[in-house]
Amino acid sequence: MATLLSPTLSNSNGLYSGSCYAFGASGGYVVQQGINQINLRQPDIMTKYDVTDAIQVKFSARALNRQISVIKDASNLNTVQAWFDSTTDTLHYDNLKLCACDFVNGVNTESVISVGKLSTLYTDFQSCVSTYFGDPGGFASLFSGDQDLKVNKGVFDASAYIQVVNSSKFTMEGSFVSDLSGQVTISDINQLLKYVVDTNIFNNRNPSIHNWGVVDGFVAGDLVFIPSGFTIALSVDIEAETYLPINNVGPSYLNSIRNRLNWTRGYVTRTTTATTTNITQTTTVPILLVLTDETMENFSNYGVEWVLVVPSINDASGNPYTKPPEEVILITSLSSTGQYQASITNLGTILVSNNGGQQWTAPKNIGPSNVNTIGMSFTGMNQTVSNGHKIYVSNDYGETWQSTFSGGTTNIFVAVSLCGKYQTMISSGDNLYTSDDYGLTWKPLSQDTDLYQSIEAFPTGGIAISYTGRYQTIVSEAIYISDDFGITWFNVSDQNGFDDRNWSGIAMASTGQYQTAVENGGDIHVSSDYGKTWLFVDNELVHNKIWQGVSMSATGQYQTAIETNGKIHKSIDYGVTWDSVSTDVVNDNNWVSITVSSDAMYQTAIDASGNMYVSSILGGSNTCSC
Repeated sequence: MATLLSPTLSNSNGLYSGSCYAFGASGGYVVQQGINQINLRQPDIMTKYDVTDAIQVKFSARALNRQISVIKDASNLNTVQAWFDSTTDTLHYDNLKLCACDFVNGVNTESVISVGKLSTLYTDFQSCVSTYFGDPGGFASLFSGDQDLKVNKGVFDASAYIQVVNSSKFTMEGSFVSDLSGQVTISDINQLLKYVVDTNIFNNRNPSIHNWGVVDGFVAGDLVFIPSGFTIALSVDIEAETYLPINNVGPSYLNSIRNRLNWTRGYVTRTTTATTTNITQTTTVPILLVLTDETMENFSNYGVEWVLVVPSINDASGNPYTKPPEEVILITSLSSTGQYQASITNLGTILVSNNGGQQWTAPKNIGPSNVNTIGMSFTGMNQTVSNGHKIYVSNDYGETWQSTFSGGTTNIFVAVSLCGKYQTMISSGDNLYTSDDYGLTWKPLSQDTDLYQSIEAFPTGGIAISYTGRYQTIVSEAIYISDDFGITWFNVSDQNGFDDRNWSGIAMASTGQYQTAVENGGDIHVSSDYGKTWLFVDNELVHNKIWQGVSMSATGQYQTAIETNGKIHKSIDYGVTWDSVSTDVVNDNNWVSITVSSDAMYQTAIDASGNMYVSSILGGSNTCSC
């Protein structure tokens, strides 16, 4: 008989420990216990605010997105290009600055939802002045005009607010207003956007409609609160009395009610100062920007006003650079916002600017050529130039350059995708070359193609590449398109009824969907299906012109085309209709190049004499000085 070992009891509670015999069984019980949800930590800068007293203004989400280089389609839903790092899920710009001019140009009377605490601004000030003069009675009879001090009849409404912020439209009789100054900064944008995307805190990012991400930037329904958003100082001067004793005891009257004149209530503050010669009442209220898809940015003044500019240039050592009389600028490229610009001259001087063209430097010369050309990514970081034989690239905003291709024939035409990574180059009479590493190395097209034969026999008229580089179009005597980053090409001329034509230019929207091609001695044709089919623009203004070039915004909505010995023409409806531009500054001229920034805010035209003409949505070359 076997001896059974007794299990070991470890304590008086009957707890077993160690090994022991037991009956075996199968199955088991399951239970699930839920722990309180671990929530996203609300950023310290994402706070609830009391907005009751705020000036509430509808403001374009597109305008804020433009500040961080996010450009979206007409619906403001889909991003067509953005300075965005998908690896880190971050936008390049983590803060934005909304200058006074940006704000003024983004609002009108219809934009103002509420003037908040400012609704009594004028009546409050009128009451203050009446108390100062001791009305009723007092010493008011010694002065004239105090009884008539009723600014805008005491009404401060949306119209009054817009007049106050926009001095050029100020019409209130008997008063004046200074130019609006200052700026608003939104910081930690990546952190904020990640939070609102994950939490949908504004209830405006429905995941069933769109796969939202940081790359989408600001959207309609987002709110921006500016605690000290708007400060206005109402001031009236009082003529000094000539003889003693002085009868003006107004400052003492106001001092007796100082608690009613100097206070802070939430985010609203008011201070009042008074002397015998002046009364000033300063009020600060918050602003709530209610972002919307509605926008004033129809850009109806796109390409209307032009300014002739003379670039201020320094050489690589920082000394003033004087162009020889025979040196002329051939072409200019612009970054998305126009901050970064690059030009090249017939003598091979590369000119770069990082402040919107206000100041230029000349970091390198690549040698004289009448076919010198330049292109850049929409960020301005990646730039490529060619003198017809060699290619030079810069990946640091044009500061330094290196030669990456040599051996071209007569003309080299280069197009740079807006992301900068993909570039395509045609060497006339030679071959087509593509780069997928920012222009550092180049791969030739197979010689067993129709396009290769065309390039050998015909000097190309132009190349355009979509933002990602996927869609590419080449125009020469035929139109060739590629939808696989320039690996394979298709001739679409026959299916569109084109015979051999002397195409001189091609432009493409960021997505590749919208394209416009122009003929040298012909017409304008547009495509809205990635270059597969083309439509003739039936407009007498643009028939049978010697077209030199065409450029368009990232969305394709805004386009500009130029003639040789002719006019500048513009379209604000994706190339469907066109208008001619005729001003005292630009009229019939021998235009050689045109470049439109991705956001359509800026464009630059160059004539055969190397003169640079700039147009801005803000009017001429006007940009915010702040």
